[in-house]
Amino acid sequence: MLGYLVADSVGFDNPDAKSSLLVAGRYNGNGCYIRKDDYLSKLPMFCASRYITYNREWTERARIMKSADGADKFFTDVKSGKLDQFLLKCLFFTCLEMQNHMRSFQGTDNRFYRNELCLDITNGETLASKDLKNLKKNAKEKELFDIWETVFKWAQKTDNYNEKLTYGVYQIFAELNTVSQDEETGESKPDYPELNGALKTLKQNIKEYYNSEIVPVLFEYEFLK
Repeated sequence: MLGYLVADSVGFDNPDAKSSLLVAGRYNGNGCYIRKDDYLSKLPMFCASRYITYNREWTERARIMKSADGADKFFTDVKSGKLDQFLLKCLFFTCLEMQNHMRSFQGTDNRFYRNELCLDITNGETLASKDLKNLKKNAKEKELFDIWETVFKWAQKTDNYNEKLTYGVYQIFAELNTVSQDEETGESKPDYPELNGALKTLKQNIKEYYNSEIVPVLFEYEFLK
């Protein structure tokens, strides 16, 4: 068991509440558990749910919907291996997408939960890093991986960094990219400008990657229509 995928609603109202990846099941359901043997084929649902985040025009919210109408064709092509590289692209995008809320932490049940859907390999390979060895990286993917390495380099220099944890982008943003309030101006300023800047660069580049590498296939298989 890897975590819980929320892929709720056919529309894009309140999109962040309708899609996420979590370590445990959400109280109101509307999702499914993902496992090591099936998670790749489920990630396109998560990717489809992020469409409005990177295409925010009001016309898109009104005319585009999420769908499963192409499911038969999709599962046939998954089984044949035709979509192997696309599924890895979805995984790569998921590892760098902020709404992937997987974290590493010590639970109140005394169990350690490790984020397996991220690129941090300081404590050994993750499931994602192992599978992504099969991704035939193009120039965009190589650039994004370099940006990730820059993000992680600065994350390791923060005071709150815990070398025992395996970090994804969201956990870095939420726990390490801290801000302080200027006593004179009252403005909030990042404690680690280099890390904050690298995260912004990643967000901008992942938008272009998503729209060029992921979205066309989502429309082809009617995850979006």
